[in-house]
Amino acid sequence: MMRLEFWPDYGPGPLWNDKGKPVDPESLGISPELAERVRLWNSQYEEDRLPLEGPGNAEWLAEGVGLLRQLRTDLGDAVDLVVTEPWWGEAPGPL
Repeated sequence: MMRLEFWPDYGPGPLWNDKGKPVDPESLGISPELAERVRLWNSQYEEDRLPLEGPGNAEWLAEGVGLLRQLRTDLGDAVDLVVTEPWWGEAPGPL
């Protein structure tokens, strides 16, 4: 099973392998529509959208939670998609 981290960033992302390299969503066999939604959401990343030193952007974070859930559904058991920060609606796990 492949393990990936869900983490938005400037440029590539939000899917990263265990070596810190970005993973192209379409290489995982998800629909082109979901891949485009993931890319568009990630392209809107700004540091202040995360609740690092303030409340973050609730709408953008909620969209990220929804995309995370949809990715997990579409990827099934082939990929363990983990988060390492608490604002994705679940406890962080190890990468």
